Amino acid sequence: MYSEHAHPGSTVARIVGMTVLGLVGAVIIAFLFGSLVMLLWNWLMPPLLHAGTINYWQAFGLVILAKILFGGSGGGHYGPGHRGWKKRARRWDRWDKGSCGAEDWGDDWAPRGSHRNWRRYDQYWKDEGKAAFEAWLDKQDKAKAQDPDKGPGEPKAE
Repeated sequence: MYSEHAHPGSTVARIVGMTVLGLVGAVIIAFLFGSLVMLLWNWLMPPLLHAGTINYWQAFGLVILAKILFGGSGGGHYGPGHRGWKKRARRWDRWDKGSCGAEDWGDDWAPRGSHRNWRRYDQYWKDEGKAAFEAWLDKQDKAKAQDPDKGPGEPKAE
């Protein structure tokens, strides 16, 4: 029987191979992106702004300069202080409280259709949802027993 532990060198080889493949892929993407910037610059800038043409390395440097000036230090979307969906949820709660008199809602109630109601979904499922779903399944089983040729969602023949 084949075991992954029988060949421990295969795991190391796979990691090295994936690393080399990743580096080669990054170089190819960098080359393609620099070439795309060079082509776009040489196509647009001379006729529009009477700017000179640039070579690949100038285009690559332009990309790096733009990243430094406009992109920050690489923190991007997941930079310091990133809290994901919880941060967005708190922002929406503040927005709700700032409009429609929502400061009077309290923690237990929100208008129908509000995203704040989803936090109570688990309790609903425990209280009513499971029983309602099981009743629906029983109804589907009875319908299937009455007309076994039809599926549960299909209309009955008259």
